[in-house]
Amino acid sequence: EESAVKASKDCFVEELRTNTTLIRKKIVNSDLRIEQTVIGNQTNTAVAVVYIKSICSDRLVKEIKAKLKTIQNDGIVTPGVIEQYLKSNIFSFFPQTVITERPDKIAKNLLNGRCAILVDGLPIGYVLPATVAQLMSTPEDYSGNFVFASIVRLLRYFLLSVEVLLPGAYVALTTFHYEMLPSKLALSIAQAKMGVPFPVVFEVLAMLALFEVLVEAGLHMPQSSGQAVSIVGALVVGEAAISADLVSPAALIIVAVSAISSFAMPNQEFSNGLRLWRLII
Repeated sequence: EESAVKASKDCFVEELRTNTTLIRKKIVNSDLRIEQTVIGNQTNTAVAVVYIKSICSDRLVKEIKAKLKTIQNDGIVTPGVIEQYLKSNIFSFFPQTVITERPDKIAKNLLNGRCAILVDGLPIGYVLPATVAQLMSTPEDYSGNFVFASIVRLLRYFLLSVEVLLPGAYVALTTFHYEMLPSKLALSIAQAKMGVPFPVVFEVLAMLALFEVLVEAGLHMPQSSGQAVSIVGALVVGEAAISADLVSPAALIIVAVSAISSFAMPNQEFSNGLRLWRLII
């Protein structure tokens, strides 16, 4: 569910005609095009390509239509089925389409020259092409003071760097480049590391893996208890690991800061790709 603080509260539903009506309500323009086709050998699912003819590139529309024609599947019942055919690189960790349930977000992107896809039976819309700037922005950025919105967006990019690079930088500095740290900080980390039998890289990887386990546990449990399990699990397990000298406090703080930074990413699929790159780095 996408939050909306100072934006419209309407959202897409499972009925395609209702979704296209929501788009037409926001963009009353004769150049608005909604071209419908049918996909799915067994389900015959209606799919609509939406764009503004005077703004959107003809080349982009033709490319998207060509990709839709290549879909040979029995049925379109989940978002991932159509999304994998729209990707230019199937091995990329990052999303190449923006998925949203908000008509105002679709309308904003159509006015910027992008193309949207609506699928009957799915309460979401796809926006193509996806860019990093688009994945890092929210509709609320355009509904408030531009100075504050700019600062918040810069903060998101800073937190992106922290999320991806901080654990790897900590491992590199404490394992190979201690001389780059201030003397007092280096001594503090060394003292905290005393008694821990595992190397730094194992500590960080273990804590990152534990964080992923807690996130998955929170997602698949009932909403009323999922958040409590994640918070209590992180506190109890982290404190127990430090008390047992299995993990140093510095490593736990680094992983916690990186994990909290990941929650600031507006797009969940983009955040998932960053989490994978964090492990690789």
